[in-house]
Amino acid sequence: MAIAYQSDKGPKRSDNQDAVGAFYNRSGDPLVLVADGVASQKGSKKAAQLVIQTLGRAWEQVTFSEDERVKEWLIHQADLANQAILLVGEHDEGRSQMATTLVVAVCLPNRILVANAGDSRAYLLRRHEAKQLTFDHTLKNELERQSGQRVSENIPEGDSLTRYLGVNRQVDLEWTVVTPQVGDWLYLTSDGLSKVLTLDEQLQILQPGIRRPGNQPALGSALDIAERLAALTKAAIMRNVPDNVTSLLVTNLTEDEQDGRKQQLTKTVEVPKKATEVFVKNGLKGRLD
Repeated sequence: MAIAYQSDKGPKRSDNQDAVGAFYNRSGDPLVLVADGVASQKGSKKAAQLVIQTLGRAWEQVTFSEDERVKEWLIHQADLANQAILLVGEHDEGRSQMATTLVVAVCLPNRILVANAGDSRAYLLRRHEAKQLTFDHTLKNELERQSGQRVSENIPEGDSLTRYLGVNRQVDLEWTVVTPQVGDWLYLTSDGLSKVLTLDEQLQILQPGIRRPGNQPALGSALDIAERLAALTKAAIMRNVPDNVTSLLVTNLTEDEQDGRKQQLTKTVEVPKKATEVFVKNGLKGRLD
């Protein structure tokens, strides 16, 4: 198994409010996370970092790997991270509205638990195709899910977030469980990349399962996927991406592919700003990204 991630503030942001991390529990199972601080709210960079560190450091003390226990643990730890964000806001009025998205995955033997709140995404990359494992919690998407009908692209505040950590006392994660196949890769990303690169374009750059021209490291190794992520970040910057960009890859997800040597390579540059709280119809409350 190999893990690599990269985060960059991008050419238009003065600060990076994304946070990313990978942590192993005592059984050697990795937990990977991406958090995207809600822009325009003071302290959201801190919110993203608090979530990553709270869940990550706690995971390093875990010894179990049963699905239900891991899920219960994640729900509890997400609640603790949320309380930590709220506590900072209570002691600093200027940070009382800070918030962050979260996408998290736990890679257990032959299964992956994925949870998210907000619009940071997880994909399963299989045979050169990508399956989105998460739901983007935006007003437009929630209204479509409720009604079962298409909603106008021009709906006011359609891109406002309806779930996140911070501001509210309750954390509402959405869950997916996946059984990986040999050759599958896991891909996590904040929403910055999708603002300038389509999913097909991201796949063309990442080329999962294919050796890239001029690429020397072993296919799927930490150095190999780090090169792919660097190329992805460069492509977004070349298109003058207006947001921070963060991406993470995990390869060799099945027991058949793992040889007991877990590789991790990280490259982070700093971390976004976002959001005004908005109140909208149908009882949904969101924040404008």
